[in-house]
Formats: sequence, C-alpha cells, structure tokens
Amino acid sequence: MMRSLRSLLLLCSLTGVVCVTPYSALAADTGGERILVTLHYDAVDQMHGDAIEHYHRPHDYGPGANVEPVLDALAKEYGLVRVNGWPMRSLSVHCEVYTVAAGVDVVALAARLAQDPRVDSAEPMSQFHTLTATGTSYRSLQHSLDELDVDRAHALSRGRGVRVAVIDSGVDATHPDLNGAVQTRRDFAGSAAAAPHGTEVAGVIAARGDNGAGIVGVAPDSELLDLHACWGDGNANSAASCDSYSLAQALDFAITSTVDVINLSLAGPEDALLARLLAVAETRAICVVVAAPPPGDLTHGFPASVPSVIVVGMSDAGVRMGSARIRAPGTDVLTTFPGGRYDYASGSSLAAAHVSGVIALARALRRLDPQQVRSLLTAHEHLSAEVVLADAATLR
Repeated sequence: MMRSLRSLLLLCSLTGVVCVTPYSALAADTGGERILVTLHYDAVDQMHGDAIEHYHRPHDYGPGANVEPVLDALAKEYGLVRVNGWPMRSLSVHCEVYTVAAGVDVVALAARLAQDPRVDSAEPMSQFHTLTATGTSYRSLQHSLDELDVDRAHALSRGRGVRVAVIDSGVDATHPDLNGAVQTRRDFAGSAAAAPHGTEVAGVIAARGDNGAGIVGVAPDSELLDLHACWGDGNANSAASCDSYSLAQALDFAITSTVDVINLSLAGPEDALLARLLAVAETRAICVVVAAPPPGDLTHGFPASVPSVIVVGMSDAGVRMGSARIRAPGTDVLTTFPGGRYDYASGSSLAAAHVSGVIALARALRRLDPQQVRSLLTAHEHLSAEVVLADAATLR
C-alpha cells in the first residue's frame, strides 16, 4: 500500500476477519496517488447530475467553459493529471480527481493546493477497505426483531413512504425479499463487482414481509435507494472497498434526492470533504446513521466522530462500542444474501441497519426532525421500536 492510503471499515465484523486487496473504482490507472480538489462553480445546479453514472468516462461530462481552464491550469502548474470529475450540487462546487506523479509528497501537495485562491478545498484521496464476516441458513429465527419489539411496532407503522439511502456495496434487488424495495439505483463504483454487505444491510432495513417466505425487515414498507459506492474483491464474501470520491458522490446524490435516512455502515479516517457533506445532510433534516467503530480504534473513528450523526453500537457485543449511546442487535443476524439466499452476519453494520429501520418507522408515523429522533432513541436504556413509536405519538 502507498503510505498515504488510509483504511475505512465497513463494520460487518469486529474480530476474526481478513482485509482484502483494494480495487480502485477509478480504473484508469495512470500511476501515483490521487488528490480530490473542489472549485466553486455558480452554475453547478444547471449541470447534468446524472452524468456521474458514467464513472469511467470523464469526457462524457464537461464542467463548463468557466471551470475547464482552471482545471487545466491547476494540472499544468502543479504537475497533475486530470482523471474524473462531477458537479457536487449539495455543496455547489465542482469536484475533480487528479493523479499525482509517483514519488511526490501527496499530503504536502494537497496543502499547497488548498492555499491556491482558485481552489475551494484539496485533500489526498482516501482508499478504503472492509473487514467482514458472515455465517448460514425465517421470522422465527430473527431474534433481533424480538429484542426490538418490532412485531408490535408494525401495528403502528411499517415505514411507508420513508426513503432510506443505503450507501454500500450494492443491493441485490432481485432477491425475493427485496423485490420492490429498491426504488432508485445509482452506481458510483463503475464496473466493479458488488459485495454481499449491501444486500445484508438492506435486508435488515426493508425485507418485504408480505410474500409468505423468507424474513421481514424492521421497516418493510420503506423505500430504498441503492447507492453502490463500494466494490467487492470478486469472492463470495462481504468484503468490499470504497474511496472518498465514490462515497462523496453517493452522499451528494442522497442529499439532493430528499431522502429521510442515510445508512452508512462504515467507519474510517477523518475526511474533510465527507464531513462537509454530512453537515449539509443535517441542515436538510436527514438522519444519518453510522456504525460504531471498535472501541479504542482512534484511526477509524469517522464518521462516528461527526456530532450530527447517529452512532450505533452492538447491544450484544460483550464489549463497549466506543462512545455509542444507541445500541441494537448485531450478533448472528439473519438477513438477505445475494442470489436469493439468506445468511447470518455480525457487526455494528447490522446494528446500524436496525436503527435505520426504527427511524423509518418513526418518521413514517410523525415528521420528526433529527434531534427529536435522537431524543427518542436515547430516552430509554433498552431500545424498543414499539416504545419509540409510542413516545413519538405523544410529541407535540
């Protein structure tokens, strides 16, 4: 690994796991490391946001005559090579990926770029990796739903009309228990392979419960946005990788798509650009749910370190989940697996997915703001979906 690459975990397991070799979503490898640069662009809202689907074809999209000369000038002056870019509408900036020549100190170069008056921000590209674990096998086996009193909560709400963005490794929308759950799909990982992790998270949140088979999600009538921002290693396991560019694109899309909940079952190093996007999500009244990192892991505390997000740890972990005040089931959770299958998975990824589902139930019942949601989730020591909905009904 190059020395400035930083790890990010999709927390599907806390122990007994193997880190996979990363695969870059920006497949055109020109050598050297990469830098993310943003420029202010007044006309960004007029750009074609859907162009970001052409992830590997940067020439399909041009940022406009007033930005192109600046992008080219920066490349020439700083010895960079342009790789890809897109309009980040939620921040009203254009984001460009540059490749740095081999041997150049990418951290120092990013700092120099950040001081350039033409530049809004500059930071080294973060390379992310996942650590995963799954086990094997319908409602009788879903002990996590019993712990959360989900069946009784469904008498009050099933999450209808609530939009949940799953920013992950892709969702198998053809799975019988997810058929009809995914309303929107976007691929920010290009032609890279999906991984099971996204399907596992999606099943916990929104597996359909009216098909007479399989399992049921916490919010079975909610609508999912499958925002494929991480990629697998080609093996049949949950392991996946992502980077700050793919995650930023997915967050930007979710924010501008007026979602109610964003599920980020991941953790990693501090990232300034992603932190800016999470701040915008808060101003748009979007509840962002993240998985708690392992306790004491100071290098993988983001985005749990962002004050506005809802951090979820495992209620059955047997260890403290960092500073997480909200806890949900995360051990041996039966959920959906690609190819119409089911599997057991463990980790705070699954705990976060349970809470995203509970929030979907609550927001379908009442139009709550994120602070009200946080208060409901932390009002009692034991998290119960039934109690959260009952408390929500009494709010004025």
